[in-house]
Amino acid sequence: MLPTVFLSHNHADKPFVRRLAADLDNQGIPYWLDEAEIKVGESLIEKIRDGIDRMDYVAVVLSPDSVASPWVQREVDVAMTQEIMGRRVKVLPVMYRKCELPGFLLGKRYADFSDESRYAAALEDVLRSLGVVFNRNAFAPPSGVTHLGGALDKAYTKALVMLSRPFHRPFQYMGMTIQDAARATGGTPNDVGNIILDTDECHMCLEAEGNFISYVDVELKRTAPHRQDQEFDSEAVLGALSINPSELELVRKKTHFHTYYDHRKRLKISVSCLYDGAPLSVGFSSKYYGM
Repeated sequence: MLPTVFLSHNHADKPFVRRLAADLDNQGIPYWLDEAEIKVGESLIEKIRDGIDRMDYVAVVLSPDSVASPWVQREVDVAMTQEIMGRRVKVLPVMYRKCELPGFLLGKRYADFSDESRYAAALEDVLRSLGVVFNRNAFAPPSGVTHLGGALDKAYTKALVMLSRPFHRPFQYMGMTIQDAARATGGTPNDVGNIILDTDECHMCLEAEGNFISYVDVELKRTAPHRQDQEFDSEAVLGALSINPSELELVRKKTHFHTYYDHRKRLKISVSCLYDGAPLSVGFSSKYYGM
């Protein structure tokens, strides 16, 4: 089972943290990032504490801003206390911009990302500490292919936020039992077993076939109204859902829909405008994979 990583950081270092998160994702490492995990109205303290409790490692992104941040200090204090008490979480210092190591991290070796030319070596250093072999092919996608970090940048350019749970990486619900999907999303199945969730940002429908989720559709409300004769950037939409375009094959591109295959998960992923005035939507199906 792959290790999991909590990314502790200051908001000023967010661009670097998003890049690091994207590279961890490309290596198959599950991570916890606040903007993907905490929804509006939720308790920051409770969600962060729960996130740390569920992770194997806490990567502390170090910079002059982060070492002065009470939030980062609190997160590291919690993680260091657990590590000292012999619990499973371990603290990994990650030096982004040169600064004095805070007292609670003195004596720990850190991964040094402060020199851009050594970014790949620093990432490999982190992965080695996690017990994972560095996959250079995953680190450097083929020319012209957008990785997750690029898709996230496109999403922000289009004013699309990185969506938090339960809309974060919605392909995860494919194949779940209705009961497991209800627990994972916090939704309630209707009479036919479908689970529908609505927020100001999204409408999501998990369609059931028998006792399992067989299709997922997510509408991004901020993209409405859209027209079927209007070009769109599907990579920005995928980025908002934390989906890495470099892991997909674009097999069909029309003005009003783009079709991808995820060969690893054996999914068909469609980004489309279903009718004039609709928002852009993303559909996930295993039934029609390869068709």
